[in-house]
Amino acid sequence: MIPDRRTSWILNGEPVRVLPESSGAPVSEMELIGRKGGVKIVESSEGVEIKWMLFSANWASLYYLAENLHLYTGPFKLRYFLSGWFTETIESPLEVRLRIEQLIAKSDIHLVQHIFVKQVDPAKTRVPHILRDTLSDMKALPEFSVDCVYDDDTNEFVVQRVGSQSSIARLYGVSPVTTLCLTGNTYDEVVSAAYSSVLEDEEPYYDHVIAAMVLPDHNVSWIPYQRVILPHTFPDGKKGVSVVSDLVDVDIKIV
Repeated sequence: MIPDRRTSWILNGEPVRVLPESSGAPVSEMELIGRKGGVKIVESSEGVEIKWMLFSANWASLYYLAENLHLYTGPFKLRYFLSGWFTETIESPLEVRLRIEQLIAKSDIHLVQHIFVKQVDPAKTRVPHILRDTLSDMKALPEFSVDCVYDDDTNEFVVQRVGSQSSIARLYGVSPVTTLCLTGNTYDEVVSAAYSSVLEDEEPYYDHVIAAMVLPDHNVSWIPYQRVILPHTFPDGKKGVSVVSDLVDVDIKIV
């Protein structure tokens, strides 16, 4: 059942009931958010989603919203654009206000890097069950894992199989030749950097990743995930790795 939704806007520091029109035609959401500095608010039984572009001239609207958060019932989902859409969920109106003020202060940030990786001690963070089980059992369940075989000729790791319930499958499907699975691009170079050491050491590797990805709907979103990388031997004797990941929050702060 789709929850009832109510959409409202704040433009130029004031709530508006009737959206402006251009040449008699309704103005698109992206024009309102990007060019006119609007802040979009969607209320439902699941909480409140607040959407804006970080670099747009919308400070007055954001400050107005921060002063009137008591009018809304959380939790609050912040969706803001900076080289891609970030999503944060915050329960407390006070925390939302503080976070909005932090983001206003960082509105002039320009992100050159679009992939961030951080090795984390699993004993010092909250690890999803599927990853904790993978670490303790030293075994990757096929439906949740992605297998990458090492190619001796190119010295690269090539995606050979995508599990039906893996994170990649949830985003792009199970084809091993989607853009995210191809070798030689920047994303591949960064996320596969640890694979060689996993093969050499024959030890599991756990880290956090967040990357700006072009999703099937053509929107660019920052996707956070935690992963475990295990050494793997294929039936034909070739070496490679199995990767199990989960689309959850990470200990990487970009803005």
